[in-house]
Amino acid sequence: MLAQLAQDYKSGDQLNEGSRLVSTVNCVRGNGFTAYATALEKAQAELDARGRADAQDVIVFFSDGAANTGPSYYSSSSDYRKRPCRQGVNSAAAIKARGTIIYSIGYDLDAQNGGANTCRNGYNGPLESPSITAYQALQRIATDSAKFYNQPSAGQLQTIYTEIAADISGSRLIHDGLL
Repeated sequence: MLAQLAQDYKSGDQLNEGSRLVSTVNCVRGNGFTAYATALEKAQAELDARGRADAQDVIVFFSDGAANTGPSYYSSSSDYRKRPCRQGVNSAAAIKARGTIIYSIGYDLDAQNGGANTCRNGYNGPLESPSITAYQALQRIATDSAKFYNQPSAGQLQTIYTEIAADISGSRLIHDGLL
């Protein structure tokens, strides 16, 4: 799902449930299929169409598993469908080469139950070749290692998003236990 850029997502210190962005995020339901490349490309297209010329383009990418699908308008031999994790990494590389910063957040990337960490050609198809895991893909999608977050708990997500917001806004918070 895609929601246009918005500034009404927050009301004071709380999320604005009436915001189109918040309501879109809140209605997203997992269904077992993941397409990294398409999500990243659509995010960049949204930035191209509606981003501000005076602001750094940034994508925050969150996934709970391996890419395992691609759009059906591509042939079955296309990397979008045959190697969806690698295509996500390749799409991210092209986006980063344009100057966009990508943060990636992986949740439960080491899960093996149900194949969440397994990059496959299709949901139950053969493994991608050469082999790649969801962890490796999300790590490579991020602009650099400082922009990759792995296995946050639900409580850590707010901290991660706060850190990302501070980084984007130019603030550099250093936390070493001293004030």
